[in-house]
Amino acid sequence: MTVGYFERRCAGDSLGQTHQFHRGVWAHASGTLCPDELAEQFGLDENIVRDAADVRELPRMEYSGGIEYVFVRLPLVRDDAIKTAPLLAAVSKTQFVTINPANNFSPQAAEPFLTTTTDKPGALLAATIACAVAAYEQQIHDLAGNIAAARHRLSRHEVKNADFIEFVAIEDSLNEFHSSLEGLASVLGQLALNRRGLFTVRDLEALGDLVLHVKQLLVMVAANSQTITSIQNAYSTIANNVLNQRMKVLTAITILLAIPNVFYGMYGMNIALPFQGEVWAYPVITGFTVLLIGIVYILAKRLRLF
Repeated sequence: MTVGYFERRCAGDSLGQTHQFHRGVWAHASGTLCPDELAEQFGLDENIVRDAADVRELPRMEYSGGIEYVFVRLPLVRDDAIKTAPLLAAVSKTQFVTINPANNFSPQAAEPFLTTTTDKPGALLAATIACAVAAYEQQIHDLAGNIAAARHRLSRHEVKNADFIEFVAIEDSLNEFHSSLEGLASVLGQLALNRRGLFTVRDLEALGDLVLHVKQLLVMVAANSQTITSIQNAYSTIANNVLNQRMKVLTAITILLAIPNVFYGMYGMNIALPFQGEVWAYPVITGFTVLLIGIVYILAKRLRLF
């Protein structure tokens, strides 16, 4: 477990790292957690801190001992798969602590969204959530680009089986994003009520903007999911049409090849047959067979079997 302390004393300063924890400092813990140590050091609820280590923990809020615990989920890219992982923010009027076992967040990443000093916990929480929303937006745009490229390949009939494996991975990511964003929207709605008095008017305006942003991202996720479904259905239709066309061609070829077999099989029997002793029998029968094949071929063309 790694614990870092970050501080900004003036609004125009950069977010710097410090070596001591005191009031006005942003504490951030990452990596494998030691819940008992964190609980003792920052006065947190140990059981709630343990929940942060659960990779399936959903966005939610919990209040205990004068501290508001806010769980959110952030995008996590591992082994070419895009999932989400939990982040816990413990907020009171005097301190702000973030706990991130998956290492997919850092206070420096939230610095562009922080407009005040680090002695305002409500502003720190708003900046943290804004960073999470921005991360979702970036990943959704990247996935939308992959989907658009796949659609272009489909229009050129260049879609391969590997594309459908990618579609499954994208669908999994979008479904996880949708679940996490819905939970985040609910959390933002509760925070906007400002029951604990943690937020200033400016912070509440920022939270309101984030609510709208999250709703837009949910619409984008739904649209991308629908696009993937449409691409899969379109390709399935095209593949079925191609298969049906090939089956029609094979059926027609089978019929054409069956015609000479009828005559050759008949004249292969050990019995007396018409024209058996005539010199012209073979070319005449062969010619008749070719003529019959031609007639059947013309009929097949008219019936659009080819």
